[in-house]
Amino acid sequence: MVGKVVIRALVCVLISIGTIYAQQVEVPREKAGKIVQQTKHPTAQPVVEVRPSRTVAFAETSNLNTPRLSIEQMRQAGALAAQKVKEEDHDIETDSSESDSPATVSPRKKEISANAVRAIDRPSRESELLSAQPLSFSGQTAFTRLADGFDLPIGKPDGRGYYKARGMRAHGHLGEDWDGVGGGDTDLGDPVYCIGDGVVVFARDCHQGWGNVIIVRHAYREGLGVRNVDSLYGHLQKILVHRGQSVRRGQQIAAIGNAHGLYDAHLHLEVRKNIAIGMSRDKFAQDSSNYYDPSDFIMSHRHLQSSGASTRVAMNTFTYDSRIHWDKLRNYSHARSGGGSSESAYALKKAVASQSSSAH
Repeated sequence: MVGKVVIRALVCVLISIGTIYAQQVEVPREKAGKIVQQTKHPTAQPVVEVRPSRTVAFAETSNLNTPRLSIEQMRQAGALAAQKVKEEDHDIETDSSESDSPATVSPRKKEISANAVRAIDRPSRESELLSAQPLSFSGQTAFTRLADGFDLPIGKPDGRGYYKARGMRAHGHLGEDWDGVGGGDTDLGDPVYCIGDGVVVFARDCHQGWGNVIIVRHAYREGLGVRNVDSLYGHLQKILVHRGQSVRRGQQIAAIGNAHGLYDAHLHLEVRKNIAIGMSRDKFAQDSSNYYDPSDFIMSHRHLQSSGASTRVAMNTFTYDSRIHWDKLRNYSHARSGGGSSESAYALKKAVASQSSSAH
């Protein structure tokens, strides 16, 4: 009798143990670290999973007579779930071997940081070009800023204190003569300004009736294209620039002179359509096909479209000038001995023209 009781007790114990072990599941290692999500039931308890090599207890509904999770197991499961949420929300990963090791930025986070675009103060093509003051000059060509307009070369910008003593006449006087209102040599040494942005293509003493001469090449927008003109400044007392130099609108480039004493002090100004003329005017038609009326050109081009861009211009276009030996040409400084002259500028020009023709 006693034996039967003992046997029944052992059977009950074995059945209970089998039931408990039947509710335990071993989680495969490769699925560790993931949270198993199931649809919540009003009476169901949380479903959790622990690190590899640990078992996970799945709690069934309260209608089943199964053991509940211990407080320690629930604490561990809660800590694990909180850590996982933190990792997913902040893209942070921790070393699984050290639970309290500091968090480090994940590789994906680092990549984003490394490739982030930083705003920089990059100047536009217009500012790069405005700030490039030195002229890029190399042999036959040079870069010059597009002119944004033109001003008169004396009494800038409108010629205040000066008057046009002589105007332009085709087949005759191919430019303008500007004198100070004081008359005589009262304007001798006064500043001469460049009429617009450009590059100096000629600057030297030409002797004869010219004296010191500067020619500046300008580029400007007209319609959809870019045009070139040359401005010539003659009879100068001194030259303040050199060939290949970049000059700006309103920059002083010379001083008013008298062609080494040949004339009363004044400025001779020309504006040329044809940039091949140079100092060899007798080789080209002396009319409006090659020359602008200086005042008309300046007044009609006071304000031009320009973004500060630069353009390339030719430097060596004066083909005929290469045949002139400047230093061997006669100087007419003996015609005057300081102060005014008893001879008219017209008579002196005829003498110079006669001498020039006989030299050829």
